[in-house]
Amino acid sequence: MNPIRRVVSVVCCLAIGSALAVACGGSNSDDSGSTAGAPGDAGAGPVATAGSTGHGGETGTAGSVASGGETMMTDAGAGGAAGSSGDATGGTTMGGSTAMGGSTAMGGTTMGGSTAMGGSTAMGGAMSMGGAPATACTGDGTCPMGTPYCDTTTGKCIECKGDANCAGSTHGAFCNLTTHSCVRCTASAQCTTANPYCDTATSTCVKCLADANCAADQKCNLTTHACVAACTADSCGGATPYCGPSMYCVECLANGNCQSPQGTCTNNVCSCDPGTTMCGGLIGGCFNLQTNAQHCGACGTACGAGQTCAAGKCGCPGGGLACTLGGGPGIAQCYDGSSNPQHCGACGTACAGDQTCQAGKCQNGGCTGGLRECNRACVDVQTDFYHCGNCNRRCNVNQACVAGACK
Repeated sequence: MNPIRRVVSVVCCLAIGSALAVACGGSNSDDSGSTAGAPGDAGAGPVATAGSTGHGGETGTAGSVASGGETMMTDAGAGGAAGSSGDATGGTTMGGSTAMGGSTAMGGTTMGGSTAMGGSTAMGGAMSMGGAPATACTGDGTCPMGTPYCDTTTGKCIECKGDANCAGSTHGAFCNLTTHSCVRCTASAQCTTANPYCDTATSTCVKCLADANCAADQKCNLTTHACVAACTADSCGGATPYCGPSMYCVECLANGNCQSPQGTCTNNVCSCDPGTTMCGGLIGGCFNLQTNAQHCGACGTACGAGQTCAAGKCGCPGGGLACTLGGGPGIAQCYDGSSNPQHCGACGTACAGDQTCQAGKCQNGGCTGGLRECNRACVDVQTDFYHCGNCNRRCNVNQACVAGACK
């Protein structure tokens, strides 16, 4: 055959084959597979196996295979290994009905149902990542020390489910099944002969709950749950000088029978005035926990030397710093951080040599701006709480320095 005629025949055949491939819904892409074919019905086409026309370049992630359609793109992808660009990306792996838009793989039942990343399970489902919030506990293994058991009815961690869980507990050997906490008793049968009755209000064993629990000439003090002598109007004295309404001797009948700071009569006992709390210890009595430096915020919480208690927290007057010696552990003392050369600007920041501390910074030379030098501290003696009127003249914690005088 004439060579020219042979070339023309080959070109015609290729053109006709390309047109047929396009007409069937396939791809007319170039060797890079960059042009997508017409999309098929999503997820409806069967998975192609091997391509009979694989040109290699007729691949790519787009085209009809992206929707899972039955197109020439699928066939082309199967033969992709033979072409320069036709690899697994355009084959049945990514371009068949199992690819990103198909019914399986990333968009199918494997990762989340009918659509990629948004199916009924996994990341888009109604489980932990996108469902209802988790409860406090789902089992004993999810609960912390102190409340190691899970009450699956309420989804909360509790101290006990039964008496066996309270063995060795410092709170008590019995489990209160209402509060799920270990207590001293839940019934009188659990108490000893010394305190034979269980006060269920406090879950403690007491001497009596009613007059019937005491001797014939005694009454049950319902505040202390102790058996006390019955009284008449003239038979009481000492610390309990009044015959109470329950016919036993009591400390008070009204506020007028008490004295401040325990000036309030509560349940026939003199109690602390409103705003104060009874604290024991070496310094016991009624204290305002918001302002008392020995019981600041809580009974027994003492502030450091020179500190004040304000709003239940210890602090230094005059804007001072609470610093320990050397910055280590110990009871803090108050220093003027704006001028103290050992705590200049911050606790433990000491100025070197003969430097002075002014406005919270170490500096070479003497004080400036009309400030007076007091042991390398640059201060205004007219207003400085720690050097009021003169060096080292400190005001009391409840005072301020005004015009060089503590007031």
